[in-house]
Amino acid sequence: MKKRMVWAIVMIAFLAPVMLRAGIPAGDLLAGVRAGEDGKIDVLTIFPHPDDEMYCDGTLLKLKTDPRVRVHLLVMTLGDLSPAKDTLGITPEKMAAIRIQEMQKVAAVLPAEEVIQWDIHDQGLPQVPENELAQKILEVINQTGAEVIIGYGPEGITGHPDHLAGYQATEMAFPKSQAQKLFYVNVPKALYPIYRSYSHTNPLPATIRVDVRDFKKMKLLAIDEHGSQKFFIGKIERLEMSLIFNYEYFTLGKNM
Repeated sequence: MKKRMVWAIVMIAFLAPVMLRAGIPAGDLLAGVRAGEDGKIDVLTIFPHPDDEMYCDGTLLKLKTDPRVRVHLLVMTLGDLSPAKDTLGITPEKMAAIRIQEMQKVAAVLPAEEVIQWDIHDQGLPQVPENELAQKILEVINQTGAEVIIGYGPEGITGHPDHLAGYQATEMAFPKSQAQKLFYVNVPKALYPIYRSYSHTNPLPATIRVDVRDFKKMKLLAIDEHGSQKFFIGKIERLEMSLIFNYEYFTLGKNM
């Protein structure tokens, strides 16, 4: 089954670029966003695991060319239960320490102003009461003064329980904040069948594509900083982290 999936992803990777972006308008995540009182626009990513931000690294790199933009990365779990720990023969604690360091290296590549790292265990978000998790997220949004938030949509791309719990809590927190836009990361439409096999749900249609062609090398560098995940899990994950497309895709979830 995994072998067939790998070949399917390889075939899709070589489809004509026009097919990958068909019908999705080009755009800018900052369009219509009002800067804060200090003239800055703060962008906050809200993801459960170190490496989840890979779906938007190119966009973050592009946003950072605007001198008004500050980027903040919230990582809600330690990522300590990654299968890479078994391949490497290390403890969950060691896995967490490695992934925290990897995330700091990614922040240096982007560059991000900060990584906000929580100490919740991997796969532990569903066990946190939803209201409590939403309150913690709201506190980070307020702390960073975020105008724009980027996170997972309702299917969480792969359907991972942490992804879904993070989405639900972010949805609850956003209306209570001063943030202006909430975007869900998405993937090329041609890849929907592959990700549907993971999540057993249909991704929301992407509403915007961001041209990241000028940032592909730096995006690859950022993703390579997650070496424990790219090289010590499996062929599918390695391939997924190596497919650097010309565009990144988003769905506008909420617009205040």
